[in-house]
Amino acid sequence: MNKYKKLINNSIIFAIGNLGNKIIQFVLIPLYSFTLTTSQFGDADFLSQIVFLLTPIVSLELFDAAFRFALDKNENKREIFNTVSMILSVSALIVLLVSFIIAPFFKRYPIVLTAIFLILNFSFSFFSNFIRALGYVTQFAIAGIVNTFFMGIANVVLLLFMKLGVSGYILAFAIGLFSGVVYILVSTKVYKYFDYSLFNFNKLVQMLKYSFPLIPNYFAWWLNASSDRLFIIMMIGSGANGIYAMANKIPNFISTVVTIFSQSWQISIVEEYKNRDNTTFISNVYNYFFCILILIGCLIMAFIKPFFYLVIDHTYYQGWLLTPILVLAAIYSGVALLLEGIYTAYKETFSVFVTTMIGAIVNVILTILLIHIIGYYGAAWANAVSFFMVFLLRSIEIVHKKILNIDVKRILGYHFIFLIICIFPIIIKNIYLPSVIDVLLIGIVVLSDKTIKNGTVPCQVYTLNNKN
Repeated sequence: MNKYKKLINNSIIFAIGNLGNKIIQFVLIPLYSFTLTTSQFGDADFLSQIVFLLTPIVSLELFDAAFRFALDKNENKREIFNTVSMILSVSALIVLLVSFIIAPFFKRYPIVLTAIFLILNFSFSFFSNFIRALGYVTQFAIAGIVNTFFMGIANVVLLLFMKLGVSGYILAFAIGLFSGVVYILVSTKVYKYFDYSLFNFNKLVQMLKYSFPLIPNYFAWWLNASSDRLFIIMMIGSGANGIYAMANKIPNFISTVVTIFSQSWQISIVEEYKNRDNTTFISNVYNYFFCILILIGCLIMAFIKPFFYLVIDHTYYQGWLLTPILVLAAIYSGVALLLEGIYTAYKETFSVFVTTMIGAIVNVILTILLIHIIGYYGAAWANAVSFFMVFLLRSIEIVHKKILNIDVKRILGYHFIFLIICIFPIIIKNIYLPSVIDVLLIGIVVLSDKTIKNGTVPCQVYTLNNKN
């Protein structure tokens, strides 16, 4: 199959799976609000966030290593599977033991249930990533839907009918993940891989060298993406954070697009990175994807003002002014993740950590400085600048390695269009007129860009280096 078609086809499959998950999660929001008090939901959310933060630590990020190593054609897949399975089994036993020890000291929380949730979370991550590396992309997408579907059913039964509160919330997550694991094992028959005698210590060391930098990178990325909320609450107040959080909901659509694309990109880039024409493939995807993200950002900005006016409560209306900055941050974050796929293909995860950490440090410093000057706009600008730094540092390093050519003129041109589209809603007081003008402008851009209109990718680009 043509490598571009394969990338697009896999993206469509992953999009279907992610769309199902998003719909089910959206439907569950009213259920949570009616069955859990604010205090209960706070506890439940706290425990789930603890699970997501602990997952890369207790699993040593080996599920990511298993995915990357299993993509290599010359690797022994059964050896990888059993080496990681052995370590995760030990981690699971340790987590359970610790949960039984500390449970009496935290009687307010369902500690043992949370530990089971944690174990199933890294187990599902391992099995789903492993089958994705083996080429079971449809089963990977369906597993996500199965997980969320059974989690939703369990939520209805446990919260609405059995009224189990926080314990029901946590147990529902565990049931969903367990269902997803069972589906993976049955649909792909990957259970036939189990043979702990194939554990390979040397292979474990290789994978740990790959996965270890990803653990602090995970926390640095979280700091880069989420610390702004914490500083706004501490330095301005929860009301300002509410407006900021609402403004951030819309750019999250870009993050969803990036997540879907990244799942297929990780497969394609590993398959192509050793090919002689890999620079052409990587450059084409990079330039095309960058411009598509900016176009999505333009569409968001075209309708953001009437959306906040008609759909969102008036107390949040001023939040639309934050959206252009947060959209820009989401675009740079998306391109940085695209570049992260290139690093992981070449197994250079230390550079991923270093660039993310630099961005996180810049984010924290700028947030503290700018909030004092321009309030929550300062947090938004700090977010955008920090992700720009990550994107820029990664782009420069990868270009220097002769892996990537950047179409500078085209990308700068799209930035200029984005700037113009953001200006119209600000200078024109009418709610709807800027949307009409912006849509017409976007239409002209799309029709005049032959690459997008014809659904093709450019073969020649104006580059940052002198290779061409």
